[in-house]
Amino acid sequence: MEPLSFVFADRATVPGFLGTDVQDEVIRHILEVKPDKVLLICDQNAEELHGDYFKPLSRETAACASVGSTADGAVACLAELPDVVKRTMPPGDACKSWDHLTELVQWAFEEQASKRSVVVAFGGGALLNLAGLFASMLYRGTKLIYVPTTFLAMHDVVTSLKTSICYDGRKNNIGSFYAPMKILIDVGFCRTLPRFELFSGVGELAKNAAILGGKHAEGFVKAMSKESVNGASGGSGEEFVMEDETLVGLLRLGVEAKMSVLLSDAYEKTSGMIFEYGHTVSHAIEKAYGDGTIPHGLGVVYGMLSSSFAAEQLGIMSQVDRKEHDDLCWLLLDRWPLPEPKPSMEKVMGLAMRDSKRGITMEAEDEISDVLLYKMGHVVPTPTSNLSKFPSRLVAEWLATMGFPITSSLSEAAVPMTVTAAECEAMLRAMSCSSDAELRNNGFEQLTAGFANRVCALEKHGQPVVAKRFEQLTAGFANRVCALEKHGQPVVAKRYTDLVFLRSSPEAVGALDVLAGRTGIGPRVLYSGHQGVVMERLPGRTLEEADMHCNNKPLLEAVAQALAAVHQLPLPAICDGEPMLWRTVDKMIEALACRPELMPNGMPGLGPLLVEVRTAKAALAKHGPQLVSGHGDFKPSNVMEHDGRVKLIDFELGGPNYRGFDLYKVFRTARPQSEASMVYFIRKYLAFTEGEAVSDEEVSKLMAEMRLFEPLTWLEACIFFLILPQFKPEGAAEWADLAKDRWAKYQVSRAKLFS
Repeated sequence: MEPLSFVFADRATVPGFLGTDVQDEVIRHILEVKPDKVLLICDQNAEELHGDYFKPLSRETAACASVGSTADGAVACLAELPDVVKRTMPPGDACKSWDHLTELVQWAFEEQASKRSVVVAFGGGALLNLAGLFASMLYRGTKLIYVPTTFLAMHDVVTSLKTSICYDGRKNNIGSFYAPMKILIDVGFCRTLPRFELFSGVGELAKNAAILGGKHAEGFVKAMSKESVNGASGGSGEEFVMEDETLVGLLRLGVEAKMSVLLSDAYEKTSGMIFEYGHTVSHAIEKAYGDGTIPHGLGVVYGMLSSSFAAEQLGIMSQVDRKEHDDLCWLLLDRWPLPEPKPSMEKVMGLAMRDSKRGITMEAEDEISDVLLYKMGHVVPTPTSNLSKFPSRLVAEWLATMGFPITSSLSEAAVPMTVTAAECEAMLRAMSCSSDAELRNNGFEQLTAGFANRVCALEKHGQPVVAKRFEQLTAGFANRVCALEKHGQPVVAKRYTDLVFLRSSPEAVGALDVLAGRTGIGPRVLYSGHQGVVMERLPGRTLEEADMHCNNKPLLEAVAQALAAVHQLPLPAICDGEPMLWRTVDKMIEALACRPELMPNGMPGLGPLLVEVRTAKAALAKHGPQLVSGHGDFKPSNVMEHDGRVKLIDFELGGPNYRGFDLYKVFRTARPQSEASMVYFIRKYLAFTEGEAVSDEEVSKLMAEMRLFEPLTWLEACIFFLILPQFKPEGAAEWADLAKDRWAKYQVSRAKLFS
């Protein structure tokens, strides 16, 4: 047998051996352990197909001269053979139960197993999971040898320290990490595998191909193109056969894929979590159909389709990259469609929302988590063990596209949007051509009068959006915002004005709102166009400056997590360009140059102001602050809080920007700042973005970077108020006072940038 080494970081190094038709050598490796008793645990499939495989170990059938030979040709004596006792378990996940685990424990003591005994797990991946957990518990750890009989178990199960059973209708939610003392792989077992079992093993290789790309993708595609149909089945496809050479090559690839990552992450808690790709939905589909109906590896590939759907909807994966990914999946799935009737969408969603990984990303009630990809071979990294959380409705929408039936009302989070684009455009037109009084007469509810956009909210088709009865909302300087209900659906509509397009390009406005809504960072966007944006209406309140300085640690952590999520978003290509701080300042300076007579007394002239902007830009460049996907206007009033949960709003100025600009602006206040609140926030922000233990030095470094932007937040605000009279002349005196106030604050804090 070819020697293999399974190195699980610093936790365990397990010797492995690979060969074809190597019964004698498997027997020899077991005898080398010198056990007093072999606890042979097999599943029904292995027992029916290979029940005599371990007969040479039995004292009843072996004679001194006919026992498996050792490497040097010597013959083992009958007296040296251990007692062999066998227990047969159901195949597949049916064996992974509390009752069967208890049965094995009772059996071991009935058979008087000792610390010298060895557990031999003989069967598929589920059987190995069960036997591994049992061995880890017996005497706080009993010798364990894996002899896998399925293709999946040979490359995907033995390459993990995980052991598990399923409890309370959930998948793999009780288990341990435990290393066997040997892994013995006889590829000859694969010749007797039914088609679905071979497909199951190939499915996990498809997962490796997707997450790792390169030779793993090439090997998978090559193997699938070489498949042949057994002539004995009349070309029906009932048997899917691969040559021994192909299987051995794929096994080597599969083992290498797992072990290259587990070499540094034995317990699959960080980098190793990528092998959970597709598993959230896979586990749910498998359980919804019932144990044994959907082979695990095939379920994983269907789960991968769900994840690529979500990634494209979130703007993370391009349409072209998703097609390449899904084409690879369908190489296998075209040969194994989901059986009918499919379980209900509600049943699958209920199981998916109870996945054993839940909690790692601190999902909200309407969110779900899985590994996501930018493209094949490129995993989206996150500080939460490479898991990304996203709205659960995306899974429901994918299930609908796959024909899973809906039998009752799903939760609001899972129901696809129902407000049409035409209805949204009509709302925005009404806001454009109607006075505030006319809007109120038509049912609009004012949320807040803003300086640049007009925003309204309503309910439509049972969802919070904007239309029929309008309620004007409180908004920022650039919005006219109203709330209303239409068909029972509460929504918010935001009508853009020229002031928005002065500070951002028309093509990019709304792009970050859409992306934030898709990722669950902000409200879901129902419509985005050149007139404005229509979105769900969020419950709760907007934060005030004082909220960021009262050392409310749960709130600070929630806001830090939300901002970290924004800063890790992949920027839409339409938003590429110079940092938004300078883009918006330059646009406002151009507008100011058109009406220099509106500059108030007490302010420097246009020329000196322009020189100051250029000087500040050069000073900042010397510090090399980090660029991220920025919010651009991250003040407390753009943070919504409800029952401890936080979402962000108003991304019109979003795009490439300095992280320090967002970080300082949310803490900027004319009142005394809370140093303790700021330090705690920065520490949590770094933990969410870096995913590692955060040192005091790292916190201090980012605090210093953040403070560079205090004068720049005042300078940007000053220029904004200088141009405001061109758009809202009725408030010219107020805007002049605010501009002079911001200029004075810039002058006071200027040294922090230039020191």
